[in-house]
Amino acid sequence: MILRKLERADTDRAAALWREIFGDSEAFTSWFFSERFSPAHSFGAFSDGRLVAMTIGRPSSITVSGKVFSALVISGVSTLPAYRRRGLMRALVSMQTEQAKAQGFSCCCLYPDIETLYASLGFRQGTDATVIRSDETRPRAPLSLREGADIPAMRAVYDAIQSTHDGMQLRDEAEFKAVLRDYACDGGETLLVFDGITPLGYLCILADGTVSELLALSPDAYAFLLDTAAARFGISLTARVPSDCGIAGTRVYGMHYLIFNNAFSLPLKNGFCQTAY
Repeated sequence: MILRKLERADTDRAAALWREIFGDSEAFTSWFFSERFSPAHSFGAFSDGRLVAMTIGRPSSITVSGKVFSALVISGVSTLPAYRRRGLMRALVSMQTEQAKAQGFSCCCLYPDIETLYASLGFRQGTDATVIRSDETRPRAPLSLREGADIPAMRAVYDAIQSTHDGMQLRDEAEFKAVLRDYACDGGETLLVFDGITPLGYLCILADGTVSELLALSPDAYAFLLDTAAARFGISLTARVPSDCGIAGTRVYGMHYLIFNNAFSLPLKNGFCQTAY
């Protein structure tokens, strides 16, 4: 068994392992490995030349208390069934986080499937969220709806929420475009809500009814977007939103962090993180 940093030549093997383990669409997998795959921050285990386990890292930046910190976002941690329970995942993530610390990252962050494993590697809960449900019996505020991506309007909402919620990844125009290309792989649509000409929120929803993102600046805007989308799809919808959204829901835990050199403290104030890759 050989454990090493991945190389650009490993892209096809990494994409094949991703599809086999996670079952994502060909369109999404192609987008991810063309736009997000960073071999220099990713590691794999090889058995007789076959990639049997991997962990993928992508450099990013997050804000905490108004300060910007470098973060390595970890995803795609996966092992073929026949090679599980051999400590490969622990070894690969350890190699990845040790390199990140040596390279000067402030933290590594991920959404854990197995919290106990990552806790043993030093990761701690840093953010939470609320899952809210659509309710078409709610009265709708007198707001206006627009369809289609309006990146300046979406950025205005995102930036406003980021200013009061720690742990969110920085997004410029290029990053917003990349995220929207991600959602487009699975038939994503975007709805925006305005009060006159002022953007109050946006919702990105996939063809299967999954709400990928919902951010808004008032409870009325959250409810308006979610209930309007539910009416259009003809199904009940749920969305993961900041816990101070003003709508009752179910609290869930989110991003876990491994912090280097005490860069910042956990849990994060109003910690919230989008799940976009």
